[in-house]
Amino acid sequence: MDNCSQVANVSSFFSTVSLLSWICAQMPQIFTNYKTKSAEGISPLFLLLWFMGDFLSFTSCLLNDVVLKFQVYLSLFFICNDLTLCYQYYYYNSVYPRKNLETISSSTEPEEPVLSEGVSKIADVHSSTNHIHIRGHTNHDTETLSLSQSEGSESSSFGSTGRTKKAGFSSMAAVGTFINAGVANAMAIPKDGEVTTLSKESLGLFLAWCCTAVYVSSRCPQLYKNYKRKSVDGISPLLFGSALIGNLTYTLSILTSCDFVEDSNKTQFFWRQLPYILGSSGTVVFDIAYFYQRYLYRDYRLGGPVMLESWESIESRGEQWD
Repeated sequence: MDNCSQVANVSSFFSTVSLLSWICAQMPQIFTNYKTKSAEGISPLFLLLWFMGDFLSFTSCLLNDVVLKFQVYLSLFFICNDLTLCYQYYYYNSVYPRKNLETISSSTEPEEPVLSEGVSKIADVHSSTNHIHIRGHTNHDTETLSLSQSEGSESSSFGSTGRTKKAGFSSMAAVGTFINAGVANAMAIPKDGEVTTLSKESLGLFLAWCCTAVYVSSRCPQLYKNYKRKSVDGISPLLFGSALIGNLTYTLSILTSCDFVEDSNKTQFFWRQLPYILGSSGTVVFDIAYFYQRYLYRDYRLGGPVMLESWESIESRGEQWD
């Protein structure tokens, strides 16, 4: 009994470190998005897969009787953070740009040209001056029209982006609805009015393996986007660094739990926990790949210092060519 209590303390320590690591992982990313008013650095498919994985993990935890309590609480916490990140991605890529565009449009109304009395008299006497004034006024209208067309095209672009993002998140909602429907159909009460424990555990295990597949593949869209941009800007390093620590301690907390150490049938417990172990430890390679990209693209950082060349050096180089 004392041995089990000591092991339980070790497992609780690892589970606490895992929870704190995940708090440190996603909260800085949420703060980064809020500070920069942008979520362009995040891949939408990465967010979608992450949300699906956390949702499947939470559902499987509710159906699986051998999971630990902290796994349920941690999965629910993940879902809340995922929804926050998804909302930020939608808001800063669709709603926020349109608000800024409307503010700029309302503050830049065209002004009528003001002519002094002397200029007006000269314009009446000299037709050439009147001609110049008309041409200038036409240019002003043309510039105003060009500005309006430019703003219209930008507004259309942001509108299409908003429709795309809305469609993407509608797809996310559809996926969640489909998963809920699948769970409801799988857990339908048979004619005898009883749900067997075997079918419930099998469904929970199936969802856990689906969660593992989604978790392991979730990093790939983000790594691919970093590769295309040759940059990791917009992604907080704490997101992947803390995820790395959180996943390792999550695995250790399972392997050091009393249910595993003191259980006479360790094989059965390990088999049921295997999808959770692989889902957490299997992402370590991809988390390390992010830091390799961060090192590889350190010279391609967006918003880096711009080197300006003095006019004297440009003139001296031109004299050399002459």
